[in-house]
Amino acid sequence: MSPVISAEIVAGALILLALFALAYIFVRRRLLASGAPLMLCALKAHGRSQYRLGLLRFSGTTLEWFTLIGPSPRSARTWDRTRLELGPPGLPEAAIAGLPEAVTVDCHYGSDTFSLALAPSAYTAMRSWLESSPPGFNVNVA
Repeated sequence: MSPVISAEIVAGALILLALFALAYIFVRRRLLASGAPLMLCALKAHGRSQYRLGLLRFSGTTLEWFTLIGPSPRSARTWDRTRLELGPPGLPEAAIAGLPEAVTVDCHYGSDTFSLALAPSAYTAMRSWLESSPPGFNVNVA
């Protein structure tokens, strides 16, 4: 087998691998977005110095954070709506890639503290989602 043919096979395999990875990312993103709002968000865990870019999704009773590009379709972090507390919005110490006009918010979930950085409109949506009543909660209030 000549070196030209084997180089073509390797190049073709790399192209197929790249196409498969892009297709997987597209399908994963579509599955994550099905049925619930999904927005770009960065998470900084307590004790960490940098934000990790990911996707934030509201469901009826939980707030879920997914890694931006990862193999798992499951959320990396999940917070119950009733136990999550948001602090006031602020500005990040440094620019966050992918979120040029981000606002940061310190969050408390039981004894866990972390920070989220998101677009101002996404912060407003998250704040109103958190302050509104969960679906089916106190539906018979007169």
